[in-house]
Parts: sequence; structure tokens; C-alpha cells
Amino acid sequence: MLLILALSLVFLQTLTPEVIEHAQAGDAALKEHRLDDAVREFQKVVELQPKSASGYANLGDAYFEKGDFGKAIPELRHALELNPKLMATHQALGVALLVQGDADGAIPHLEQTRNPALAGLALLEAGRLGSAIVALDAALKQQPGDPDLLYYFGRANMLAAQQTAMTLRKIGPAKQRDAAPDARDVAALEAAVAADPLNPALLTAFEGAAENTSKQAFDAVLQRAPGSARAYQIAAERDAAAQRWGDAEKEFEQALQLRPYTSGVHIALGNVLLSEGKWSPALVEFAAEATLRPASADVAYRHGVVLLEFGRTGMALDELARADRLKPNNPEILAAIAKAALAAHDPARAESELLALLSIEKQGDMAAAAHEQLAKIYRAQGKTAEAAAQQAAYDHLKQNSGGSTK
Repeated sequence: MLLILALSLVFLQTLTPEVIEHAQAGDAALKEHRLDDAVREFQKVVELQPKSASGYANLGDAYFEKGDFGKAIPELRHALELNPKLMATHQALGVALLVQGDADGAIPHLEQTRNPALAGLALLEAGRLGSAIVALDAALKQQPGDPDLLYYFGRANMLAAQQTAMTLRKIGPAKQRDAAPDARDVAALEAAVAADPLNPALLTAFEGAAENTSKQAFDAVLQRAPGSARAYQIAAERDAAAQRWGDAEKEFEQALQLRPYTSGVHIALGNVLLSEGKWSPALVEFAAEATLRPASADVAYRHGVVLLEFGRTGMALDELARADRLKPNNPEILAAIAKAALAAHDPARAESELLALLSIEKQGDMAAAAHEQLAKIYRAQGKTAEAAAQQAAYDHLKQNSGGSTK
């Protein structure tokens, strides 16, 4: 995607002949896909004209076209600091952040471009499933039959159906309220659920509609693009769900041969390989996903957990610490770091992480597990009073949840 940003006539009048020469040379190099030349020319532009929003935008675009998103992002950010109205730069920055795995950071930029396909993908990656369904539904109205959009729309609905089923299990029997809207209109149902999130009639209708819509979207990909990477990915996911690990492995590998850089496929293949007991190949896939999406806390966390299970404690701690930097104060990440620290014989770090977890998560199974682990750490250190306090906190949480402390 080439996002060449032309310099305005008004701005050109303020530039020196030297800056104009470099800007024009960079523009020509970018058009001709001589990307290293374009980078050099636009670097010269911003050196000579440090207030040039277009210079930074074009420099970021050159890095973007090279696939060097890590270098593109700060240049595109700087361009928008100088001129927040550069819509093409918002889109380039949003895509760069999304490719790196920072969906939350991408969303505000992509929403400004009014591109429902890109915004929908970012919303899906960020777990904002209801908004993703609405955006992707709008995108499909503009581009009906697009295999990628159909896949993402199907996935958003599948995950939303699973999430809704969990909600229904939690709220249990409840008085039925108003009848649901037309069960065929999943976007309308999503809006109704957003307005009344604990209405069991709405939730039940939405779950069924989302599940059916997901199946229809995936089936449409298989029918319209049977030899595509998305078709192999859908087949693999269905086989994995049915625990047909060998078939799923082959289909994920075929999807990656056709499209090696699709996010999520390496980690899905890694999970299949783990299920087959193929630890070393699984680690390769998790590492590939972490390289592909270095700004994704979720990928770093999952990679770290697998490394820890494989006994690579030092590498696991590094990945989990990276996940913590990307998403600070996440209880699951803190718990994983504590576990890795104990494996590395560092109880002080484990204690610190567990206490940080308990400052955030005060109830539930995760908090109970943290109290139990702290009690064990303090017992090993001979801190009897501290161990007793943590054990008492654990017992209290388990008794209140109806669980057993034995």
C-alpha cells in the first residue's frame, strides 16, 4: 500500500531550493520503489526542515513500504504531532501499529480514516467484538464477498458467540424481558445487547445469530476462495476444534505457505503442535509470531508461557517482562512472571509480582492462588506470621467461593 503524501504548494513556497530538491528526489524514489534512496532523501528533508510534517510523513511512508514498521511508527507519529489532519498518515500509522500487534493504539487512527475494514480488524484484534462486528458488517456492504473480510467477520461473530455463552452461564436463570429483534440481524442484536447486556432473551438470540453468521461467513470463504490461505486457515481451525491435530497442522502449514505473514496463524499452529507433543516445532512457531507482532502483549505472554513450560526459564522471564511492559498491571502476566521467577530460584521477584497482582485482583481464583503461593514462599523463608496471614486469606477466598481448601 503506497501512501505518498504530496507537499502542499503553500508549504513549498517556504522551503529552500535544497529542501525542495531532496523532497522531489524522495518522492520520485518512493514512486519508483527505490526505498533506500527515498529514506535517505526524506531524512535529509527533515534534517534541513525539522518542522516539515510532510517530510516526516514521507519518511515514515518510505519505512512503511520497506516493511520496517518499527522505524515507520515514530516518524509517522511525529508527522501527526506537527499536522494532525494528515488522514493518509493516520491510516499508515494505524496499519503499522496493527501489523506490529498494537491494536489498541491503532484503533483511534484507523477510526479517523473512516475505513470500516481496517477499523473492524483493529477492533477484533483488541477484543472489542461488538464494535468489530458492526464495522466489519459495514465493510462487507462495501466489499461483498471479500475473503479476508468474510473471515474476520466470521471470527468476530464466533468469538462473540463464545463470549455470550459464557455470560449466559454466569447469570443463570433470569426473568425473560422484551423479545429480541430480528434474530437474522446480528448487528442489530449486538446493539440491543450493548444497551441491555444482562437480558437473557437478547443474549440467547445474539448467541444463536452470531454462531450462525460465523458459520455462513466461513462457508462463504470456502465456497468462493477454496484454494486461498483463508480457506486453509478456516479448515485448520475447524479441525483443531475437533482435535484432528494432524489435519489441522497440515492445513495451517499450507495457509502459511500461501501467506507467511498472516497474524495469528503461527500461534495457532504452535498450539496444535503442542497438542501433538511437538514442543520444539511449537516453540519455533511461537517465536515466529512474536517476531511478526513485537508490540502484542498477548503474543509475548503466550510465548513466555510456552518457553517456561519447555524449561527455558531465562528466555521466558524476558518474554514475560516484555509482555508486562507492553501491558502493565495485567494479573495473568504478573502471575506468569511470578511462576517463572520461582522456577529461576528468585523468590523475592516472585513475591513482588504476586503482591502487585493482589493489589489489582482481590477476589477470585487468581487472587486465591496468589495468596497460596505467597504462603508457600513465606514458609520456605521461615516467615511464620506472614505465611499464616496469606494462608488465612487463601482459606477465606476459597470458602467464600464454595471451594475446598484441602
